[in-house]
Amino acid sequence: MPIREVTGQGTPVDPLKKDKSSSQVKGKAGSKESKDRVEVSQEARALYEADQSKRIDEIRRKIKEGFYDRREVTEKVADAILQDIKGQK
Repeated sequence: MPIREVTGQGTPVDPLKKDKSSSQVKGKAGSKESKDRVEVSQEARALYEADQSKRIDEIRRKIKEGFYDRREVTEKVADAILQDIKGQK
């Protein structure tokens, strides 16, 4: 299991969740101007949700099989957390 990066930068962005606070932004003169907008098709949403479901199923399977109880996995997680705390990559 590769551990790519652990960051303390908040929660991951959910592309399916609508963010009402970012729909408009104040311009230089204080007036409101529209931001660019991206729409996600129903097909893309379904593919994203299917992929997320597969990932969750894989994680559950690995938990049941004891994959995360292995020493090398625990060490990789601990190393990634320590590097994040130290501000390294």
